[in-house]
Amino acid sequence: MRIKGLDIGVESVSRLQVEDEVHLPAEGRLAPAFLPEYRALDSILNRPSLDERLPDLLLPQGLDPDLLEPAVLSRTREAAAALFRELSRAGSGRSSEDRRAFAAAGDLLAEDMGLDEEVRAALALLLRG
Repeated sequence: MRIKGLDIGVESVSRLQVEDEVHLPAEGRLAPAFLPEYRALDSILNRPSLDERLPDLLLPQGLDPDLLEPAVLSRTREAAAALFRELSRAGSGRSSEDRRAFAAAGDLLAEDMGLDEEVRAALALLLRG
């Protein structure tokens, strides 16, 4: 035995009376605007995929495109290393742990600058032939 699908709903309005319509007052305060509330469930159910989140996690928001030039990157690295060294020496209100952390960051950048010099020297040797 087969049962066909049932369509349940309003097909048409057979009797329409003016009194049935809802009339709003002509004057008076306006009703507050309906603003839907952002629900936490929406953020849970509509989470971005890994492909959408990964670029945001890998690329900083305020990336300066000039840092991609080697000379600008070297100058920025030198300035940051000098700032870290200065902060490690300054004793104004900093704990010894903070000074050690600044000194370690300055040493790391100095080591990185040394490697940068080695790469430049090796590249110069390669270009000489």
